[in-house]
Amino acid sequence: MVADFCYNSGVMLKVINYGHSCFQFIADKISVIFDPYRGVDNLQMPMVNTNYCFCSHHHADHDAVEFIKVFPCQEQIEVEKIIVPHDHHNGEKRGLNTIHIFTLEGYKIAHLGDIGCIPKEEILEKLKGLDIVFAPINGFYTISAEELRQLADLIKPRLVVPMHYYRKENKSGYFDGNQIDIFKRIFDYQEINESSFVVDESIFAKPSLILLSSEGDYHD
Repeated sequence: MVADFCYNSGVMLKVINYGHSCFQFIADKISVIFDPYRGVDNLQMPMVNTNYCFCSHHHADHDAVEFIKVFPCQEQIEVEKIIVPHDHHNGEKRGLNTIHIFTLEGYKIAHLGDIGCIPKEEILEKLKGLDIVFAPINGFYTISAEELRQLADLIKPRLVVPMHYYRKENKSGYFDGNQIDIFKRIFDYQEINESSFVVDESIFAKPSLILLSSEGDYHD
């Protein structure tokens, strides 16, 4: 299976969820993908064509670049990379993780990878003013839903999209004590029964968004 590769017509931004922490951003003239995976229960990373691929760290569930085919692109994207711990012990248990901050079609976005703790003040300052933040809520390998609530209160993004959580409906991902249920209790959210969405002002009607399906879903 190869994911379609096409640009949007007109100024708009489409976001595709492939499952786990993998998201692709397709703008008018450029496509970017983050954290392709392998070995995640009941998810299958498809082959994806894109212009740029970034990995937050080199664990199998975040750096499966063999599924990505990169095509040259005249458009450039500026991505700010910020190194943070992958755990609560300054990286001693799981190493380091890279936050990626970028702007597409006028929207400032951050993909937090496997951030493992609330970052220091100087990093929090760089995360302020975001339109969208994609953040993990596993709670063991990453920050929890409650820690994400703390982080969101500190940086105040317009929209929070949770990732890296266990999905009961298809038993996908790593079991985490159903962190998504905690997320739903402490965030005001909307759900979309799709694997993608278009970023426009209507998507900010609620401060968080849950995608109920992904392009990587499969069943045995």
